[in-house]
Amino acid sequence: MKRQIAVIVEHTGNRILPVTYESLSFAMELGERLGLNLSVLILGNSIEAMAKQLAERTGSHVTGIKGAQLESYNGEAYKGAIVEILEAFDPSYICMPHTATGFDLAPRIAFFLNASCVTSVEKIRVREGNIRFIRSMFNGKLHAEMAPATAKAVLTILPGAWPSLEIHPGSKGSVHIIRTNFSPIASQTLEIKESRKEKLNLGDADVIISAGRGIRKPANLHLLEELAKIFPKSVLGSSKAACDLGWLGYQHQIGITGQTVSPRLYIACGISGAVQHISGMRGSQTIIGINSDPDASIFNAADYGIVEDLETFIPTLLEEFRHFSESS
Repeated sequence: MKRQIAVIVEHTGNRILPVTYESLSFAMELGERLGLNLSVLILGNSIEAMAKQLAERTGSHVTGIKGAQLESYNGEAYKGAIVEILEAFDPSYICMPHTATGFDLAPRIAFFLNASCVTSVEKIRVREGNIRFIRSMFNGKLHAEMAPATAKAVLTILPGAWPSLEIHPGSKGSVHIIRTNFSPIASQTLEIKESRKEKLNLGDADVIISAGRGIRKPANLHLLEELAKIFPKSVLGSSKAACDLGWLGYQHQIGITGQTVSPRLYIACGISGAVQHISGMRGSQTIIGINSDPDASIFNAADYGIVEDLETFIPTLLEEFRHFSESS
């Protein structure tokens, strides 16, 4: 029997998240290189319509694992419901997006299957006929080449590293729904709340000015706000660190645990460039990094880098813009 590569779907409500289609794109590339069949697994309670959508889009077999206890994500419940299925499928690779859910679930599954676990995969490399997985380390300063030490491996795929899966017209896969009664004992999910949206819409912005811990103090946000006023359809974004400090609300957060954006212009102010943040904005058309540290990882992703204290640079830039506006 041909070996398999399984993808675990991430969804919220009745909507499949875009990062799932990126993980499917990765799985298809890996499957073609190694001659593996693709299987898709989706867990939840109301999953029939999503399972059908996945089967039509991928042309692959989709297994739905259905249960009332799977209505909202719970690591213990998801692990308990899926491990038995994965043991029966016996896939060589189990893939999922590198999100808050993915990097919670992946090591749980790997432990119970005695499998290797490689997280935040960015690239595939073949060396001497063997598959290697590339991931960033030390806030993007280094790249590691990882080889699973076991016959089975659980992988999380960095958002933005692979394009979204293209639709395969005319190919329809099959759907099989399995009911499970597994109930978590040690924990339960009581409620999941989305961040308050207010009037902010990062996805519609042409320009995003993002703040990181390197702006040093919340009082410096006014510099970013003044810079944003130069551009139409501009908003403030943030790294997770700045949100954790309470300088901006989490609805501003960009990255793996925040929003994924692709504006025409992205200006990163005082952001070191950790891979968790880069994955959320790498699709931007033009990226400018402003940081006083010349070795900051943000410069590896930036089209233009400015090594300067933003308290010096932004006021100078604003002054130059005023002079230009007055003279034109």
